[in-house]
Amino acid sequence: MPVDFRDCFWGEGNNGFDVLYRNMKYGYVVTKDLAEFFKERSVIEETNSKLLSKLAKHASNCCSQGSFAPLWAILKTSTEKLATLHMQMVQRFQELIKDVIKYSEDQHKRHKICKEEESGTSDVVQNIQQTTISLQKAKEAFNARSIEYEKLKRENASQKELEKAEVKCKKACEDYKSYIEKYSLVREDFEKKMMVSCEHFQNIEEAHIKQIKIFLSNYAHVLESGHALIGQVSMVWIS
Repeated sequence: MPVDFRDCFWGEGNNGFDVLYRNMKYGYVVTKDLAEFFKERSVIEETNSKLLSKLAKHASNCCSQGSFAPLWAILKTSTEKLATLHMQMVQRFQELIKDVIKYSEDQHKRHKICKEEESGTSDVVQNIQQTTISLQKAKEAFNARSIEYEKLKRENASQKELEKAEVKCKKACEDYKSYIEKYSLVREDFEKKMMVSCEHFQNIEEAHIKQIKIFLSNYAHVLESGHALIGQVSMVWIS
C-alpha cells in the first residue's frame, strides 16, 4: 500500500514540515554525491584503459622468436581491444555524469521555487509553534492563579487579598481562553496548508526517486554491456 505524506508528518512539536523540507534538500545532496560516485567509477575505467594500453605495448616488445611468437600478436590485439572497451565505458559514463549534473542544476532551481511556494506553510508552522508555547504558558499561569486563589480561601485570607487574587485568576482565565481560541484558528490554517505542502513534497520526492532509479539503471546498463563486450574478447582464448 503506497504511503501518503498527508497521513504522516504530524509529529510532536509540529516539526513535520521541517522534516519534509530537509528531506527535499537531502535529495539535492544525494544527486551531487551520485555524480561524484559516477566520476570516480569513470576514473577507474580510464585507469584500466591506460594500464591495458601500456600492457599492449609491453606485449608488442616481447620476444618475437619461437613458436609462441604469433600469440604475442593476439595478446597485443586483444589487450588493445580491452583498453578501447574500457575507454568507451568512460565516454558513456561521462554522458551519464552530464545528465546527472544537469538534473542537479534543475533540481536546485526547483528547490528555490519550492522554498518560495512553501513560505506560507513555513510561516504558519512558526505561528502554531509559538502559539502552542504561549497557550501552555497561559494554561500554567491560570492553574497557578487558581491554586493561589483556592489556597487563600482555605486560609481565610482578608477580603482584599481574595478580591485581588480573584481578579488575577479571572485575568489569567481570559488569557487562557483567548489563546485557546487563537490556537484553534491557527491550527485550522496549519492543517489546510500542511495538507497541500505534504502533497507537494510527495510529488517532488516521487519524481526524484524515479529519476535516480533511471540514473542507476543507466549506470547498470553501461556496466552490463561493457562487461559483456569484455567477455567476448576473453572468449577468444577459449575458442
